[in-house]
Amino acid sequence: TAYIARFDFNTEKDEEILVTTGISGVSMEGAGKNLRAEVSKDDFDYYQAQAAKTWNKQLSKIEVKSSDTDDLVKFYTALYHSMIAPTIYSDVDGSYYGPDQQIHKADGWTNYSTFSLWDTYRALHPLLSIISPRRNGDMALSLVEFYNQSGRLPVWNMWGGETDMMIGYHSVPVIVDAVLKEISVLDPNEALEACVATSNIDDYRGIGLYKGMGY
Repeated sequence: TAYIARFDFNTEKDEEILVTTGISGVSMEGAGKNLRAEVSKDDFDYYQAQAAKTWNKQLSKIEVKSSDTDDLVKFYTALYHSMIAPTIYSDVDGSYYGPDQQIHKADGWTNYSTFSLWDTYRALHPLLSIISPRRNGDMALSLVEFYNQSGRLPVWNMWGGETDMMIGYHSVPVIVDAVLKEISVLDPNEALEACVATSNIDDYRGIGLYKGMGY
């Protein structure tokens, strides 16, 4: 179901309207909590400065020196792109909507979604394990929690659900890397169980045929 809201304002020339919004994957109450926690005052310039400060901190994790400005722009633009997804998918109190269509709560960690794993397992997640290890560790934990709530590891999950886009089994290298580098609170045995169990689901993408015919 699609919902549309329209707001009309009788403005004067050069008048500015400031609008703050809160979103949540859980509830309207959750959106209100997020709004109050993240936008506690109506001051656009303040939040613009905070955003610039945050991005400068993240982008300064890798320092590149070059006399070619174009090369620097390309590098830092690419580094910026590497930090857009996966995305946080939980409210300020840790609540999030799971693939089992139930509300769960991340306690002491952050739940993530928007995993284009067939694109990102080769380079993005290894990069994040270096420049944002805790964040990448929470992403690996998010994948295992997805298994706990749905019965299999995700392929391409978004907004707490599985899209089943693309091929492959790319949750595994992200999880294994996080366990071996000890950047996650993941229990290694629980992680291994999730990886093995998902690989043995016979009715998923012909796995049963592969096993039965000895491929």
